[in-house]
Amino acid sequence: MTSGSIRRFILTLGTGYLTIFGVRKIPYEFENEWLVILPALVVVYALTTWIEGLIFKDDSAPSSPARPPAKTTVVRNSKGFGSD
Repeated sequence: MTSGSIRRFILTLGTGYLTIFGVRKIPYEFENEWLVILPALVVVYALTTWIEGLIFKDDSAPSSPARPPAKTTVVRNSKGFGSD
């Protein structure tokens, strides 16, 4: 595991815990609490990974852009279809 994935895992655990805690503290009785918690966790995960990418962009970005390979020319000696 890289340091970036460990950091993302810890941030996701923390924000997920805060999300569940926050949903359970809402002064409203939900018929099925998990129908509220699961979409909230998905949104919080997406926001966490996006913000983590903005803050720690030096870990995920390559140091130099990849250069395309140099183009080579092919010399063909054939004079047409079926010629040797």
